[in-house]
Amino acid sequence: MSQPAHLAEIRHTDLVFPDQTNHQGTYFGGAAMAEMDKIAFLVAARHARRPFVTASCDRLDFEAPVYVGNLIELTGQVRMVGRTSMVVDVELSAEDLRTGERRLCTRGAFTMVAGDRKTNPARLPPSPDALPDFAASDAGFARVLQLVFPGDTNHLGQLFGGNAMSLMGKAAYIAAARHTRSDVGMAASDKIDFIAPTKEGELLDVIAQLSSVGRTSMQIAVRAEAEDLMSGERRLVGEATYVMVALDENGRPTPARRLEPHS
Repeated sequence: MSQPAHLAEIRHTDLVFPDQTNHQGTYFGGAAMAEMDKIAFLVAARHARRPFVTASCDRLDFEAPVYVGNLIELTGQVRMVGRTSMVVDVELSAEDLRTGERRLCTRGAFTMVAGDRKTNPARLPPSPDALPDFAASDAGFARVLQLVFPGDTNHLGQLFGGNAMSLMGKAAYIAAARHTRSDVGMAASDKIDFIAPTKEGELLDVIAQLSSVGRTSMQIAVRAEAEDLMSGERRLVGEATYVMVALDENGRPTPARRLEPHS
């Protein structure tokens, strides 16, 4: 059955903060590996709708550094599938938010093993016939993926609203900064609607898209969906609209880049 393009791929964007870097201002290799392992898990779970554990990382190549303040974008895809294991290729690229310059920084191959292989003898689904096209995502767009762990939830096993708002605000910031290629600040959140809870163990998929541009401000529409990784069931859990303002080097409002006619 056909599905929207964003559901056929795993793509995650994030920002590199100072506490994730070494004394030289570059992203810790261990932090990169942790993010890549998360993507490998999501790809495997999405492909087979079964729980997985990481068996090994066959090779990890660090080809270029990632600097503090960079955007990172991670993608993953299934390369080969055995009876109870699969190899997932993961790439991490960095983007300078001011210039838009992108570079492939790290790539690795993760062997993922079905966590229920002792109780579930079924063979894993074969490799997909078609691989996703992982061209760079558009400026004015951001997608943030977050697995919901027990520490992220309340006594009902549901994601804290503040955590969800933090991810939605981060996605809006990335989308606005990628569009205007300058510092941005949040001026307002016009509307935040929580429609349904996100439960422990689910994937929270947050997508932000630039919708309009004023003189110095930008309106960003953000949509959050929860996905049960074992069943594939998805549901809308939140929607928000953010107003972000382009800032100059002194922190004052500055004209935002206009929307291109074809955008």
